[in-house]
Amino acid sequence: MFCINFKKLFISQFHDSIKLTYGIEEEGEVMKVSERLEKIPPYLFAEIDRKIAEAKAKGFDIISLGIGDPDTPTLAPVVEEMHKAIDNPKNHDYPPYNGTEKFRKAACDWMKRRFGVELNPDTEMLANIGSKEAIAHIFFAFVDKGDYTLVPDPGYPVYHNATIFAGGTPYEMPLLEENGFLPDFDKIPEDIARKSKLMFLNYPNNPTSAVADLDFWKKAVDFCKKYDILLCSDMAYSEMTFDGYKAPSVLQVEGGKDVAIEFYSHSKSYNMTGWRVGFVCGNADAVKALGTIKNNIDSGTFKAIQDAAAAAFTVDQSLIDNLNKMYQERRDAAENGFRELGWDIKPSKATFYLWLPVPKGMTSEEFVTVMLEKAHVVVPPGNGYGRCGEGYFRVALTKDVETIKKAIQRMKDAGIRYE
Repeated sequence: MFCINFKKLFISQFHDSIKLTYGIEEEGEVMKVSERLEKIPPYLFAEIDRKIAEAKAKGFDIISLGIGDPDTPTLAPVVEEMHKAIDNPKNHDYPPYNGTEKFRKAACDWMKRRFGVELNPDTEMLANIGSKEAIAHIFFAFVDKGDYTLVPDPGYPVYHNATIFAGGTPYEMPLLEENGFLPDFDKIPEDIARKSKLMFLNYPNNPTSAVADLDFWKKAVDFCKKYDILLCSDMAYSEMTFDGYKAPSVLQVEGGKDVAIEFYSHSKSYNMTGWRVGFVCGNADAVKALGTIKNNIDSGTFKAIQDAAAAAFTVDQSLIDNLNKMYQERRDAAENGFRELGWDIKPSKATFYLWLPVPKGMTSEEFVTVMLEKAHVVVPPGNGYGRCGEGYFRVALTKDVETIKKAIQRMKDAGIRYE
């Protein structure tokens, strides 16, 4: 059986891309990139895109359940606001570095309605060019060479890679199934904790779809206060919840604002992945530090986009509910299908992902290779999200119910089961 070794493949293709970019011959002198760049493999999701394109070029009908990119349009009221905002010439110049007053106040109002959290729009709120940008830049504001960061494993690859870009060392906190995919703070070595500057947590979680309650967030706040660590909460999936569950905010914890900031994105909640807009809020010192980094690197988000994003905060809740109902139907179809194939699945409460074990006797890489070659279905390997992701794969519910059922049928026809 042919097996893709993703790590070796990433490194090989990275070196090939350097040669192609700079016109370097095999036997010629290779242009030297920074050591930090050599430590970073090509981005997992970019590699998934490449594999899909390669398979389609060979004539295969590929079903991709690989990337978490909503497949339905941005909510209509947001698009309508954008039409008006883009025609306003006052929106055509540079935006304020920290975001427009309109957007920041709208974000503060939303946090108050949603979580009961009071925020100062001038000192505790910052617009960003999507969460990914802000998450990457926060490391440059707090991490120096010799510092550690505490990042989840498995987890969003940016946490790990941005640590390396900033010169720090990531300490991976294992997210284990027996612990509900929550980190065990008691198992973090004392010497590592004392050298750590940032802790990143992400609930509702990508890739595991796990959720956390306020008791967990209180433990996180207490730990970070003890060791003087900035707690960073990535809330990209805060509004994508099912079966009556509502995700809490770390800023609801008493004293949470003393040590924590939270990253929000419009991408998943309002189907705005391509718009690149969101906000960071919480601890004023941390918000200011991130703002200083951003002032020197980017010039903010187009004001028309901020106007449209502000409008998103006040859309009728039924629109969000309908999106979640759609994803819940997809979740149910996928979970029922995998159960028929032998998987034991508990219904997920949030996100549009399933995190499933690979069949016994197979590695993550072996399984996703079989899925691609025999069923023509793309899913990412769990070890692409960290070492503790080995033995799992992720399913993104970004196709309609019929397509999900088709993918399940292809697995049946190919004899792919959990045994």
